[in-house]
Amino acid sequence: MTSKNLQKKLKDLPKKPGVYLFRDKQGKIIYIGKALVLKNRVSSYFHQKHHDPKTEELAQNIADLKYVVVNSELEALLLEARLIKQHEPKYNISQKDSKSYLYIVIGKDFPERVFTARWTELNQPLSAWYGPFPSSAEAKQILSTLRRIFPFRSCKTLPKSPCLYRHLGLCPGVCLSPKGYSVLIRRINLILSGKTKNLIASLEKEMKSAAKAMKFEEAQTLKNQVNALKSLTEGGWRSVPKEKQDRSKAVLELRKLLVKYQGSDPIILNKIEGYDVSNLGSEVIVGSQVVFIDGEPDSSLYRKYNLKFNQLSQDDPLGIKNILLRRLNHPEWVFPQLILIDGGKTQVSAAFVALKEKGKSLFWA
Repeated sequence: MTSKNLQKKLKDLPKKPGVYLFRDKQGKIIYIGKALVLKNRVSSYFHQKHHDPKTEELAQNIADLKYVVVNSELEALLLEARLIKQHEPKYNISQKDSKSYLYIVIGKDFPERVFTARWTELNQPLSAWYGPFPSSAEAKQILSTLRRIFPFRSCKTLPKSPCLYRHLGLCPGVCLSPKGYSVLIRRINLILSGKTKNLIASLEKEMKSAAKAMKFEEAQTLKNQVNALKSLTEGGWRSVPKEKQDRSKAVLELRKLLVKYQGSDPIILNKIEGYDVSNLGSEVIVGSQVVFIDGEPDSSLYRKYNLKFNQLSQDDPLGIKNILLRRLNHPEWVFPQLILIDGGKTQVSAAFVALKEKGKSLFWA
């Protein structure tokens, strides 16, 4: 039986994202949670039937509640983690072994490494750590989202040459030069500390100063960061357009094909390249290269190959071989995990010939 005061609070709950705190009869915080829609989530504890035993016990001990409205689910996630760390509520800890929660960690040694770790792994020098995050998947998604705005180092040991993350724009290449990296880390700290609005105001000020000084490229970069952060704070960090959903499904299907026919799963297809040959008359033979990075087309990496100097007549398999030979002459281009060939067995066989000549080993389809 809920009190009249609690019933009124439940009735007045807003349909907005936020964090809720449950208290027992002694006024002690016993559970902290987040919600995309506070009214729906909090009300479910009192109206939904067939709770599991632990949730049923929690619901019976709720005497009062408090909530904090935020602008987005991302803000709710970060606030939930900070409050759980501060109050250590009984039912947050008992529902899951607290040692298995993930934390977002920033190392102490420069250039600072940003990564996720469990409580038992926090035995090294740290600059800062945030959490615990009840959902490991959400903690990782937060870092994945932030990394596209402010690239950071995640490797345990600095490589001697730029890694794949550097080529994908997800690491600033601190192994080459750490210049400006402290600024990136400071901005990441502000976001994880719940000070995104302050960061946006600071970036907008820097953007105006850069534009005034006619540093237009720098101003554009700052503008892109501001727009991305505003999207996060306005609730758009999880929304995925249908076109992107379709591409993600296509990548998943490609992985299934590799498992079926190659007997191996690359797990993550960071880079995919596709090749085709077009015969536009007897003298015009053109090859095309398209590239997908993390499931997204990257037109800046598209290439067109004029094959009339490589072959005297129309021959699709030979055309595929020549395209691949020319492409593999560029070791500075990051190699993909998967190459797609438009054609039948003869075209694929020709691609394998090129691969063998260059001594490369990739997944093919």
